[in-house]
Amino acid sequence: MNYIFLGGASEVGASCLLISVAHRHILFDCGIRVNQTGTDALPDIELLKQSVPTLDAIFVSHAHADHIGALPLAHAAFPQTPIYTTEPTQRISAIMLANAVRLQKDEQNEDTIPLFTQETVDATIAKMQTLNMSEWINLWDGWRVKMVRSGHILGAVSILLETPEGTYLYGGDISTFHQKTIDGLALEEIAGTQPDFMWSEATYGDGNHPARSSEENKLAEAVATVVGNGGSVLIPSFALGRAQEIILILRDAMISKNIPVFPVVTDGLVNSICSVYETLTPYLGAKLQKHLENSQQPLFYYRNFRRARMGEQEAICKNETPKCIIASSGMLTGGASVTYAKGLAANEKNAIFLSGYQDAESPGRRLQELAQGNTLAFSDGTSVVVNCQVERFKLSAHSDQGQLLSVIKQVKPKALALVHGEENALSAMREKVGKNYHVTCPVNGQMLDATDKPECVSPKIQEQPGKKERVDFDVEITDTGVMIDEDILSLDRWKDFADGKHTATLKGERLIIRKT
Repeated sequence: MNYIFLGGASEVGASCLLISVAHRHILFDCGIRVNQTGTDALPDIELLKQSVPTLDAIFVSHAHADHIGALPLAHAAFPQTPIYTTEPTQRISAIMLANAVRLQKDEQNEDTIPLFTQETVDATIAKMQTLNMSEWINLWDGWRVKMVRSGHILGAVSILLETPEGTYLYGGDISTFHQKTIDGLALEEIAGTQPDFMWSEATYGDGNHPARSSEENKLAEAVATVVGNGGSVLIPSFALGRAQEIILILRDAMISKNIPVFPVVTDGLVNSICSVYETLTPYLGAKLQKHLENSQQPLFYYRNFRRARMGEQEAICKNETPKCIIASSGMLTGGASVTYAKGLAANEKNAIFLSGYQDAESPGRRLQELAQGNTLAFSDGTSVVVNCQVERFKLSAHSDQGQLLSVIKQVKPKALALVHGEENALSAMREKVGKNYHVTCPVNGQMLDATDKPECVSPKIQEQPGKKERVDFDVEITDTGVMIDEDILSLDRWKDFADGKHTATLKGERLIIRKT
């Protein structure tokens, strides 16, 4: 099995993995770098087209932009290739990609052209085939796939792929813990599978999260304190996943009377995604489904919660009624959250609470590191003096180092690659994982073989017996047996293999003989 990352290897963004195995070519995800624009945001689509004459399948793990944002370009390059994903991911992808088309039009000038059109998006969505989670689906002779709930966002999956030449696990983005909206990773479905190779994220590979429930309470109480003191709070949120979590965190805290009731306004792409969530209740977490059944209320409904209307942002900023605003984008790279940040940041009564991963080059990361009273520059060239309170809450939908290590230990891969992380996170995870596993940290554009010597091999692994030399040779199959050249039979490597008992499996077009 050969593989190459066209994006997303030693970075968080533009996730795109191409593998070639058993004479077929498979693509996993095709996202963008959300903090960049134009071709800089894209995975290497040209390298994809140069690397393979055709694609047999595209698998999509979930609908975040860093995993689907360039999918229309992959579809345009290989229009006959089926795209496999879950129903929630298909439905949400349609909204996310349509929004990307609108943003490209808004940002278009004489020096730029849109990366893709709504027509391309429609064609991409039409090519998607939805697969049920937790079920083995036959693809071709000797091939099958299982979509395993990964717990990251609604519809997100890890992808377990069986081929005639081995079993492979594409982890995608993983959350082992239950969130307000969804249940966590279905670990029981991949534990002990011992795939020949696994690709694991390492987004937070350099540390561990605080207890989820305490961080949720901390956020709710902090928002209530600012509002109680006459200020307003902006929570820039990823429109997909994080925003829905925060809405329910505040709602549940109000229902349980841990905080008083105050106005909550949602805006931007957040509202469109919330509407889709409300039509996908069978995929929500078991606890939330039970709440909906008992309450008979809309999913994101509560007394003072409302969705902003088109063109209302300036009026909301000028309205001095204390409130909480939940708006995309989560890294302040664009969207409604930037408008609200400009309107609220200068007032020391207000607050901006960051709640998720902030890319190293994003305005959100700069805000996180900014001293009060300094100026924050946005991607559109504008800026604002930040006098308001700024605080970060760790509500990530990614597993931390300890949780990832536990997943890897239970899956028991024969080898793995660490990806989807910045340098510090990858290095920290590699140091931990390398104590017990063959592990590598690939870079974009690097063609690798799953059997290549890993860059990090622990003494414990080195003490294990070395890998047997590979020998390729022709055979002739007759009615009476298998004919092998005498030169092969004289090799010590063959004699070592032939000595003892064996089992054979006829799998697809391959006869596999194993020494027992």
